[in-house]
Amino acid sequence: MSSPRAPRLVAALLALTCACATPKPSPDSLRVDRLDLEGMKALDERDVTERIVTNATPWWSRWFPFLGGTEWFDVNTWQADLRRITRVYEARGYYQARVLEDLVTETGTGTVTLKVKLKEGEPATLRTLDLRGLGGVPDLEPRLLASIPLKLGTVFLEETWAQTKVSLVSQLHEAGFAEAKVEGEAVVDLDAAKVDAVLDVDTGLRFRFGEVYAPTIGKVVPSKLIKEEAEEELPKGSWYTDTALANAQARVFQMGVFSAVKVNRGIPDREKAELPIIVDVREASMRSIRFGGGGGGDLIRNDVRGFVEYTDRNLGFARLFPNGALLDKLSLKFKPGIAFLPNIPEVIRQAIEGPAGARVGFFFNADANYEVPRLFNNRKLKLETSLGLFRALDNAFDYLGAEFALAIRWQPLVDLSVRTSLNNNVYLLNIPVMQQLNVAPSAAVGCPALPAGRIIPTVDDLCLLAFLDVTAEWDRRDNKLEPKSGFYVGATGQAGLSRTTQITPFLKLVPEVRGYFSFGPERRFTLAGKARAGTLVGLGGGETPIVTRFFSGGSYMRGFNQRRLSPLAVIQTGTGPLPSNEIGADGVHICQKDAAGNCLTGALGATVPIGGNGLFELSAELRFELTESFVLAFFVDNGLVTSEPLGAGTDFSKDFYTAVGVGVRYRTPLGPIRGDVAFRLPFIGGPLLQNDPTKPAYVSQSGCFFNLGNTGSTTYSGAPDNLCTVHLSIGEAF
Repeated sequence: MSSPRAPRLVAALLALTCACATPKPSPDSLRVDRLDLEGMKALDERDVTERIVTNATPWWSRWFPFLGGTEWFDVNTWQADLRRITRVYEARGYYQARVLEDLVTETGTGTVTLKVKLKEGEPATLRTLDLRGLGGVPDLEPRLLASIPLKLGTVFLEETWAQTKVSLVSQLHEAGFAEAKVEGEAVVDLDAAKVDAVLDVDTGLRFRFGEVYAPTIGKVVPSKLIKEEAEEELPKGSWYTDTALANAQARVFQMGVFSAVKVNRGIPDREKAELPIIVDVREASMRSIRFGGGGGGDLIRNDVRGFVEYTDRNLGFARLFPNGALLDKLSLKFKPGIAFLPNIPEVIRQAIEGPAGARVGFFFNADANYEVPRLFNNRKLKLETSLGLFRALDNAFDYLGAEFALAIRWQPLVDLSVRTSLNNNVYLLNIPVMQQLNVAPSAAVGCPALPAGRIIPTVDDLCLLAFLDVTAEWDRRDNKLEPKSGFYVGATGQAGLSRTTQITPFLKLVPEVRGYFSFGPERRFTLAGKARAGTLVGLGGGETPIVTRFFSGGSYMRGFNQRRLSPLAVIQTGTGPLPSNEIGADGVHICQKDAAGNCLTGALGATVPIGGNGLFELSAELRFELTESFVLAFFVDNGLVTSEPLGAGTDFSKDFYTAVGVGVRYRTPLGPIRGDVAFRLPFIGGPLLQNDPTKPAYVSQSGCFFNLGNTGSTTYSGAPDNLCTVHLSIGEAF
């Protein structure tokens, strides 16, 4: 017997369907069933349909009307759309474009079909360009003409025409003409498909920077300090530029004590041709607490983490330094977290079924940072000291560590800095899985390690590093979390001593460059590129400690999971039936068998990354803004990590790997949430590790997720790791 509630449920669903469907504007309205644009060759059909109101009803709207999307025909709107079609062509340079005929046909079933016949004509090209108004500064004209996007002989686009006027105004501002204006007129010769353009420039006076004024809203930061910081970019008597104004605003904001900063032009002094500058600021709270959390992971590591940070922006000890410095800053940060290796589902599965090879562990990072700006009364120098305590958890090891650094940062420009620091680091490594199997850990990790069973370490159990670090950065990106234009160039060099199994001098160099370029309508496309290299040399043939070695994978090279692009070591995890690389119908690896068909037993193993001394990464990514919130990305990542330092002997044919992939970003106030899926090309590069019958048996996963496509091969690119990876994080990969 049916339930009495069933008819009510069906009625409710039908009512919901009708409520969500697009209602008819009037009882006799006709649905647009089809729209044909004939004669289109120069433009894509979407270039037009995205800019007109009347469109064909999508196919899914007929079957799922509750989703909306039904298009209704309106005569007045259609006539306006016919004019919009020609305007679309004109904006693209096709001023001869005409609508030859438009046909509106009723089908008799409550729908209508539309057909538009077009004649595109020839694109109009720029025949002449007359730049007027530069008689007083004739030396500028050749440079301005060479730099504007509009060129003789090219198709005349209205977007380029507008960009040309904006570009001229911007360049004139950069030359000191702060009040420059540009107006223009373009005359189209329809018969010849040519355009004659005139640009009238009103340069106005050429200004120099005048006095800087800084009325303050607050009690701590004196006006004099703000003025001196801004005057670093706005020296009195120098030519006015918009760039200098923006740099002054950034420099004042970098003082770190203001919630808002705005640098504006004041009322010009026309007799002296000077522009006074007004710096408006609003002090932030001198003391603040921030806290939050997050998470991330891939197939071999998941983690959840939090953070809490306390900041005092005017601690008061700076007065102990010469010249009574102000605004010394103390930051205390604590970032705890829990890591699941290899991942949360596997930890749960092994807890229920066994064996217990998965790991769950606590990690943290506690930092105390103290900064004193204007060191030695020099606005470009800053003293930075830091003390950190941390615990890291990795697939190969975990460790407790402490770090002390004393640094001086020199910042001659707002986007250029050089930081020189003296560092002393101490690590206490714990490698229980290696030690309990009597594997010599020092040979793999290059560091002393806490012996099994010992609780209180001795000095001989510590891995010690002391080194000089010099880092230079030139950062011209428009946005650090989601850059769309600009570039980043950086390099880090380290020289020092490590006490691993012996005292060894070492040198480390890591240069990096990134670039970003946006294009297309509304700059919806962004092309991003990155190159990074590194070499680590233990002088005298000594070992390098694992804590300084290179690892790749994850966001650095998305064809591998985190830190898995690395030389590997094989460790024993137990004994049992030896697996082959053949997959059974149940998705499980079939065991190796003897002549009688019995499973062979022996030592079972796993591979762990131990880092390398050579690194090279090369990536390119194309990002496309689908909506204001969603971005689609296509990428190619390349990378290698070698045991030997990067050099002429590096075997790129064997150790270099390539991955292709696609990702989605969802924009949030904290940065884009990023999800990427990558596929490593199996025919570029050799295995990370060759099978060795003398070592414990491990499995090579030549397929993708859930062993899909597993061929049983052990010689594919990056063996034994599977070919597909998934990454979830906040912020762009680069």
